[in-house]
Amino acid sequence: MKFFDKKVLSLFVSIGVSFGLGNGVNTVAFAAINGVATVDQAAPIGNITKVMVTFLKDSTTEKGFTWYTSRKSIASDLQVVEQTSNNPLPNFTKAINIVGSCAIPSNKTDVATPTGTTTSKLEYLHKAEATGLKANTTYFYRVGDASLGLWSAGTFQTASISGAFSYIDIADPQAKEYGEGLLAASTFKKALDTVPDSKFIQISGDLVDKGNVEYEWDWLFNNIGQKFLNTTIAPIAGNHDEYKGSFTDHFDLTPAAGSDISTGVYYSYNYSNAHFVMLNCNETAENGLSIGNNNLTPAQIAWLKKDITDAKAAGSKWVIVNMHKGPYSTSNHATDIDLAGSGGARKTLAPIFAKLGVDLVLQGHDHIYARSKPIKADSTAVTETLKTESFQGHNVNYEQNPGAPVYLIPGTAGPKVYYKNKSIVSDPNANGYDPKFYGLFDKADENHAAIYGAAAVDLSRPERSNIQNFESVTVDANKLSVISYEIDQNRNSKAPYIIDMFGIEK
Repeated sequence: MKFFDKKVLSLFVSIGVSFGLGNGVNTVAFAAINGVATVDQAAPIGNITKVMVTFLKDSTTEKGFTWYTSRKSIASDLQVVEQTSNNPLPNFTKAINIVGSCAIPSNKTDVATPTGTTTSKLEYLHKAEATGLKANTTYFYRVGDASLGLWSAGTFQTASISGAFSYIDIADPQAKEYGEGLLAASTFKKALDTVPDSKFIQISGDLVDKGNVEYEWDWLFNNIGQKFLNTTIAPIAGNHDEYKGSFTDHFDLTPAAGSDISTGVYYSYNYSNAHFVMLNCNETAENGLSIGNNNLTPAQIAWLKKDITDAKAAGSKWVIVNMHKGPYSTSNHATDIDLAGSGGARKTLAPIFAKLGVDLVLQGHDHIYARSKPIKADSTAVTETLKTESFQGHNVNYEQNPGAPVYLIPGTAGPKVYYKNKSIVSDPNANGYDPKFYGLFDKADENHAAIYGAAAVDLSRPERSNIQNFESVTVDANKLSVISYEIDQNRNSKAPYIIDMFGIEK
């Protein structure tokens, strides 16, 4: 990421020159709004934490890396070596050496927690980028500080140019205490065990409850541990992640040119024959726009139109959008003005998605599981033509050339859950659940956590921490297949089980 806020460009400092895969120094850079990083000789060496590997613009040849250290370390060293038949184990004496950048993180030192004020660890933030990689290739890497002998190692794989692939979709870990962080982390680990061939994890926002509380990032990332070191993360910011700089501090991404990254990042990337559009629904928070709009600035909307049009012209077969505050959901937020109002996402963004030929919109924010029918630009559902086919030993119903996107709310990876929304009214005889609106959905159950009763501290919500969800998404030449999993902490030995399957064929 060219890591700067256009509002503080005058304070911008950077290190290095651009490079291909070879010994070099890269162009990751930081706004020096928090001061310049200098060695704290009294600090312990400590451990490397919160290592994140991310896609950059070209997923076949580039990777971004982010990690944290104590303030003893200001070196940002990355070593990368290809895995081959002659080099099946990491031999970093043969690695390419890359030097990144170091900065003081945006998050405060003294932070409010649910149990009071806690002094956080004094840390430095590091980023580095590897470019000039080979497509569809596995690499060993390690990040750290060579002068201190401080390293954290893992593997990554670059994207393929063609062929089938699978990935994990997940949303809203949002832990507000340590035990909930353990719970959310266990969802990620179980998802990776359930989908062992997944190429990456998409996270649809609200990674934490308060983005400026660094301990919450620790609770999630550090408890996932080694599994995160061996996969690639494709995140978007949720409204709980929007604190200035907190999202971009934790992920090295390639934002759209000229965009404001204060509260999140919008960007896109290709993987095989699919194009992924990652939206930032927090722009109103930074730009002071009316809460009644769709959370995207006109610049972001213009960008997504051009981005999708260009991707399809370049040959992308599938277009998948990820956004935190999506147009179609079935819980608390379904009636929010920024989604359901006259200028909200349902009336302004959803028609754009349909007209541009988007296939699937993966959402977050509403902490329930629901799946729409394909929805046209006029806000009506497509008359479905389904074909049952076998996929991974299951009979799956595939939408046949629907010509409109399916909207999916994937449930939550963490503790927080909502009831189904009874406030959607267009039919006075609806008896709480409006048939016109809910008729747009193929799957719109009450939250499966409802059987455990209301939360004692908030009767408007089900009891926390009982139900978690994630999805496996497989993209092939002519088919997109989704298997949705649930984890119930009170049954099935807490192991994931399937609650829904669907597909699109075209």
